[in-house]
Amino acid sequence: MGPFRGVVEIAEPVLPIEILSPGNPMQTWRNVWSYTTIPSVQEILVIRTASIGVQLLRRVSDGAWPEVPLPIEAGEVELESIGFRIPVAALYKGTWLAERT
Repeated sequence: MGPFRGVVEIAEPVLPIEILSPGNPMQTWRNVWSYTTIPSVQEILVIRTASIGVQLLRRVSDGAWPEVPLPIEAGEVELESIGFRIPVAALYKGTWLAERT
């Protein structure tokens, strides 16, 4: 177990997920770009909190990362690394953002 109660360390993560807080976006993006240095990571999902939408970074076939994340604001997000698809709106179910739509 990690240094924080309830935090579990994963030896070879493939899909880190970050919640983009309006209060610390620069720190969140520093974390995101640091994940690209982990060899096992294949995708990184950033979930926005000020509006509905995600940003996805996916390692390309030669092992490189794109320079900018793919914004997805509607429809589905496909997480190839774990074989999972979900409507973006479903990520916000029960939140104040879902109630606005």
